[in-house]
Amino acid sequence: MTARPCVVVLDVQDGSVLRCDDPARANGVWVAPGSAIKPITWMALPKHGTAPCRKRLEIAGRRLDCTHAEFIRAVDGESALAASCNCWFAAMARDLDAARFQQILLRAGAKASFAESVELLQMQALGLEGVRFSPMALARAYTKVALSSDATLRRGLERAVLEGTAQWAAPDGLSVAGKTGTTNEGAWFAGYAPARAPRVVVCVFTEQGRGSSDAAPAARKAFAWWQRSEVSR
Repeated sequence: MTARPCVVVLDVQDGSVLRCDDPARANGVWVAPGSAIKPITWMALPKHGTAPCRKRLEIAGRRLDCTHAEFIRAVDGESALAASCNCWFAAMARDLDAARFQQILLRAGAKASFAESVELLQMQALGLEGVRFSPMALARAYTKVALSSDATLRRGLERAVLEGTAQWAAPDGLSVAGKTGTTNEGAWFAGYAPARAPRVVVCVFTEQGRGSSDAAPAARKAFAWWQRSEVSR
């Protein structure tokens, strides 16, 4: 039997908890965030250049191929966020300082280890090894993402919902920005709305399924719940 999604809803401005369906899981489950970490990785990167994507990616013997449509030319950062391009993030992660990245992750609320090789650093940047978040911790990290002044980051996350893996996260009448994530441990969505004037963060984790088809639809229901609560005020 599949467990119900763990849903956390926070106010962007003051971080107050507007909804938490399962506090024990929200605070006690610590797992790899997968691609939901990419906005946090983005903010840690020393540069956001272009990189080729051949779609095939192997790190330390693990296949992490991209699943997005093929790019005709080198991938820019905004498109990498929108499409969740593993090849781009793995390429950019080579320039991360491992100790500094660990500290950034710790300050973001994660449990993070020091990456002792380039390969481990790349896996950490992709949210697959050496980093764990609880749903509450990731929701709090996304309040900082929502308040970022980085226009490219925010456009990329808005496009991830408009055209990427997070398309099922937006209810009618509400613009949403965010990312999905899928690992062997579960499925994630984390994001905020309205996309260009953030007021609420939603984070969803479920132990089974995929970010795009399981976590994102659950997030849409949470965003719709917030819409209704705003109307009823």
